[in-house]
Amino acid sequence: MNTLYWEKELETMNRKDLEKHQLSLFKNKMQYVYDHSPMYQRKFDQAGIKPDDIRTLADIRNLPFTEKEDLRESQERQPPWGDCICIPPEEGVRVFQTTGTTGTPVKIIINKTDWETHFYRQFMHFMNGYGITSHDRLYVPFNYGLHIAWWGLPTAFERAGVMIIPGGGISSENRIKAILEYEATVVCGTPTYMLYLGEKARKMGISLKDSPVRILIVAGEPGANIPATKQTLEKIWGAACFDDIGSSEITNFGFECTCQQGTHVIESMFLVESLDPETLKPVPDGEVGELVITNLITESMPLIRFRIKDLVRFNRSTCDCGRTFLRLNGGILGRSDDMFQFAGINIFPSALEHFIRERKEFSNEYQIHVPKQGSGAPLLIKVEPSDGEVSSKDLQTAKQKLIDKVKLNMTVTPAVEIANIGELPRFEAKAKRLYRE
Repeated sequence: MNTLYWEKELETMNRKDLEKHQLSLFKNKMQYVYDHSPMYQRKFDQAGIKPDDIRTLADIRNLPFTEKEDLRESQERQPPWGDCICIPPEEGVRVFQTTGTTGTPVKIIINKTDWETHFYRQFMHFMNGYGITSHDRLYVPFNYGLHIAWWGLPTAFERAGVMIIPGGGISSENRIKAILEYEATVVCGTPTYMLYLGEKARKMGISLKDSPVRILIVAGEPGANIPATKQTLEKIWGAACFDDIGSSEITNFGFECTCQQGTHVIESMFLVESLDPETLKPVPDGEVGELVITNLITESMPLIRFRIKDLVRFNRSTCDCGRTFLRLNGGILGRSDDMFQFAGINIFPSALEHFIRERKEFSNEYQIHVPKQGSGAPLLIKVEPSDGEVSSKDLQTAKQKLIDKVKLNMTVTPAVEIANIGELPRFEAKAKRLYRE
């Protein structure tokens, strides 16, 4: 397949010129937020920094971070939008909010320019990166609610000529029927829900790999870059599986290309840093760091040094697709607030997911239970059989192999409990897998 670009000059620009482009945008954005957002003016004044102090990209390290709690406090002081926004509320044309899984939802307002121009540009990078054209048909198996997740992508794709097939308000069984009836070629969703649809289809006697679907776009959780999960999805659907990363506050900023050598960050629109989660100092490329991101383009609610709490590995080498945009090796590795320590070892739930889903004797559902520190209880992994055809002997063999794999790679010996088929909960959106006792 020929590589498709949206803004080829920017996407393939050499690093020196790309950073020059970023610096120009960054200087302008610093002045813009200082002039239009009382919250940022206050933060910068308290730090003793003026927009004119920004002379190089490295100067970003002198700026204060933006935390999600800053946005919540701003909106509590001046409801509903707070003083973190940069536009008069009457200019807003779209309203969203975060899911609220970590606290009070943050409200997001978007003006016409952001919605029709900047978001469109972002998602055209995604569309071309995935190799999607106007001949494709996108199935969206979700209700359209206050969460931004699946609003921006189909809206932009529709403008580019892609047929959008909405799938809200119906059962999973009827969604599967619609995918087949309307001959959808692209389906988007969380990795968890794409696996769930695969399980439903199997029970209906339907083989999704025989459907017209050729591309899966998954977001909301690690999945497309967890090898075992990606392989499972591609085997079930007979389709290429691509990553889509972003957050409600900062919007979508990363996509996989058809070379699938990591997740590209749209560096022409975002400035990213990778920092040690504890010291908050930069880490070398290739090492795990916490992603901190600055929006260089949007007008409504641009964020400076937003701590997104995702863990990543930077790779600035040129991709085989020709793009020089840096890549996140392995996509989003997990979240700094999900990573847990057990027996002195830092453990990512996504790594455990890979080991679990390597075992075909187990279903795609699992739970990780972390005991209280000092309790002496083991790390517990709950799984269930993939189907009723797996023998008790094979399950016990798979259980021991999982224990051995975790022990070999993490020097931790977990307890593995095999639940009954269907006992573990199923999820249509983000799944809850990690339980801290």
